[in-house]
Amino acid sequence: MPTRSAAPVSVPMPRIPRQRRSPEDVAAAAPVEGPKRVLLAAPRGYCAGVDRAVIAVEKALEHYGAPVYVRKQIVHNVHVVSELEARGAVFVEETDEVPEGALVVFSAHGVSPAVVQSAEDRNLRTIDATCPLVTKVHREAVRFARAGSQILLIGHEGHEEVEGTYGEAPEHTTIVNNPAEARTVQVEDPDKLIWLSQTTLSVDETMEIVTILRERFPNLQDPPSDDICYATSNRQAAIKKIAPEADLVLVVGSANSSNSVRLVEVALEYGARAAYRVDFADEIDEAWFEGVATVGLTSGASVPEVLIGDVLRLLSEYGFGEAEEVVTAEEDILFSLPKELRAKLKEAGDDSRGLGGRVKQG
Repeated sequence: MPTRSAAPVSVPMPRIPRQRRSPEDVAAAAPVEGPKRVLLAAPRGYCAGVDRAVIAVEKALEHYGAPVYVRKQIVHNVHVVSELEARGAVFVEETDEVPEGALVVFSAHGVSPAVVQSAEDRNLRTIDATCPLVTKVHREAVRFARAGSQILLIGHEGHEEVEGTYGEAPEHTTIVNNPAEARTVQVEDPDKLIWLSQTTLSVDETMEIVTILRERFPNLQDPPSDDICYATSNRQAAIKKIAPEADLVLVVGSANSSNSVRLVEVALEYGARAAYRVDFADEIDEAWFEGVATVGLTSGASVPEVLIGDVLRLLSEYGFGEAEEVVTAEEDILFSLPKELRAKLKEAGDDSRGLGGRVKQG
């Protein structure tokens, strides 16, 4: 009787903690006079859109069973993706990797109409976990394109969110990546021109680009409301307040998380002596602590609080005292789960609805 070969299984590589220098050796290399402290940014970590998207995958696994396919990373965080994979989520790059008729979740960053059509062509069942704030920008793009306006989309070409927004009106949209491109971009009619932006950009850089564009095109129209999401703005505001006092700023977040990368840049721009981004506490180089009296700590909008806890424990081992929370805003935004999932939950008697901003940090 022939034996059946088992399906290939992806086994993640175990994380091996790095060999560390002792706290005593670090202290001897560059002594610090007086107490060592941690300034902990608030708000930080999960925003309502990320919370909604992650719970959407968890609920889909709970009510539909594994596998649940997810196009792209549901949010840009290595830890979150790994945890969901362990529960049965399968992450793919494009819908043509999903078996016909299967269930696929669209990530929080949004998708273009072409991706939606591709899923329909393959008879896929879909759950759209696009952040409502990204959906707002998509709708703006459609509306202004229909009105005949040219759209200058400020964002990073190749980022999933930018690809999705651009895909709503490609004939009417030009991507502006940076200030240099703002100085050279060409437009057809400077009197029918509007700018939109990726939601996770640096507030300061975005306004620098807008200022350059407006100098060239005085009739440039603003979007009807701020496109940069509240969570991105709030996290940047918190680190701006902390940075001038910090010898070192640590940002927990993944390399493909635009808002996490921006937090490092903002910290340096606003006075931090040094700033680094890490995914996990064991990536922190203890040499960074040499001569450091004050550490600023924050995390990107797709980072679960457990990872901040790991960093705080490490800092404690190296003599940093209890964290002092620096609060610059209170977040109480709630988003409902995707409509495709709500019907399934209602049928199952699961009353999950509002998500995000429910638990105060501290």
